[in-house]
Amino acid sequence: MIRMSAVSWLVVLVLVGPRLPTWAAEDPIRLTVISTSDFHGALEPRTLRSKPDESLGGIDMLAAYFAALRRANPGGVILVDAGDSYQGTLLSAANEGKAVIEFFNDLGYDAMTVGNHDFDFGPEGYHSTPVSPKDDPLGVIKKRIAEARFPFLGANIFDRATGKPPEWRNFQAYRIIKRKGVNVAVIGMTAVDVPLTTHPANVHSLEFRPLLTTLRRLIPEVRSRGATVIIVLVHSGFELVEPGGEARGPLAELAAALEAEEVDLLVGGHMHHPLAAKVNGIPIMQAGAYGTNFARAELWVDTKTRRVLRERTQLAPDNPVLRPSLTGQAPVFSGQALLPEKRFVRRLQAYRRGVQHLENIRLGRAERALANQCALDSPLGGLVTDAIRASDPGIQIAMFNSGGLRASIPEGNITFGKIYEVLPFDNTLVVLSLTGAQIREILEHGLAGRYGAMEISGLRVYVDMGAKSGERCRHICLAGGGEIDPEQSYVVGTNDFVFTGGDGYFTFARGQEVRQTHSLIRELVAAYIKQKGTVVLPEGPRYLPTPSDGESTPP
Repeated sequence: MIRMSAVSWLVVLVLVGPRLPTWAAEDPIRLTVISTSDFHGALEPRTLRSKPDESLGGIDMLAAYFAALRRANPGGVILVDAGDSYQGTLLSAANEGKAVIEFFNDLGYDAMTVGNHDFDFGPEGYHSTPVSPKDDPLGVIKKRIAEARFPFLGANIFDRATGKPPEWRNFQAYRIIKRKGVNVAVIGMTAVDVPLTTHPANVHSLEFRPLLTTLRRLIPEVRSRGATVIIVLVHSGFELVEPGGEARGPLAELAAALEAEEVDLLVGGHMHHPLAAKVNGIPIMQAGAYGTNFARAELWVDTKTRRVLRERTQLAPDNPVLRPSLTGQAPVFSGQALLPEKRFVRRLQAYRRGVQHLENIRLGRAERALANQCALDSPLGGLVTDAIRASDPGIQIAMFNSGGLRASIPEGNITFGKIYEVLPFDNTLVVLSLTGAQIREILEHGLAGRYGAMEISGLRVYVDMGAKSGERCRHICLAGGGEIDPEQSYVVGTNDFVFTGGDGYFTFARGQEVRQTHSLIRELVAAYIKQKGTVVLPEGPRYLPTPSDGESTPP
């Protein structure tokens, strides 16, 4: 872990704060770097549960904010995205992300790096993974990259067969941009664990090389091409141990391994929450997700050397994209009152009409809210795994990775559009036999903490989270009673993502009597809700604390 320097270096630009100072003619050149990340197809605004009367985001308001920043610094804005742009909503999935790329073209992005979920659509057409030798598992991403009027960057992505970068139209390792006479290199990379965080079948032909060695190879190259400012854009992120405390994670580790003067700014994402820090003298920042905010850096460049003056760098990682209030009052940003861009509003309405008949299909009603990813027990995870078990009477145990659930279900009517938000990935049902010992391996892997506990149905697991990793499952019992037998086989229903090693769940591949159903789990859940009519909180909990009285068996 890396210790941050004193917070005096960080100047946070308040949303409605004062304008930046006006420098004299001989003062440095100002460059504004705007970053979004993990947009996940969120073309429409979102409402927060904590503030139901307010909404954030929406591509029409993002356009207004970016236009305001360009007016505030004419010719000095660089707009980038850190990946995961088009997978996640029904509105975007209807044309496999094409709508997002079209809007991003009009927003004037300068570059985007590739995110793990940008591979999720797989081949063009209905299937999200190849089902025949003719299917190109990279079909959709190659088409989206070709449609963009800005480059997709992936300096650490290589073709396994050739050992060279993929020869995709509009795909580059970096881009050199000229702003106010300054040559700025934007080098793009993605997380090295992509084969674990997207469907492995879609990226088996690719190799994701280490970030540091990739960057060290390219820095001299971009310098030789005249770049005096270097921005590194990575679909990976960092976190703080506590506010103002230590920074840790891949982006912080990368900064710590570099020399302070090698790069001028690290821009990340993937973590879904906005942060800024300074590590080893290098400023790093990441934006939040779903277009509800953007990150912003102000770089000041010496007029003679064309190098960044580090002491003047200003970071604002959390710029909320507020919308007009219910009374029509416009939000104020950088001294400007902002309204949605009308041309974006009209185009968005046209896209909405194309999917509204699907989005508004009413499936049933939630008696109470079903929250997602609440510690070990997720009511939403219980609903999804119960639906998997109910889809096939032969399934004894259902398992679903918690990272595959992306939204909660509020109390009230449940529509197909909401189920798509909950289950945006086109995961299909796989049925197989696993031994009790293999089931234990899978549960222990989930409890190890990196990807979240495995959502389960048909089991009660007594855990000791204070125990060391690999020894946290004290008792694993069938829902009907009795502990599982390590030698006995059980019929398990799960999804094709974890079956092929997603999230590092390699144990599934050792199962027997495998049956690939090709049934979308999203549709199984929709049918389950429709059949029940009213959905109540699933019976639970599924994970329970180990009895503290020294009992050798659970109660």
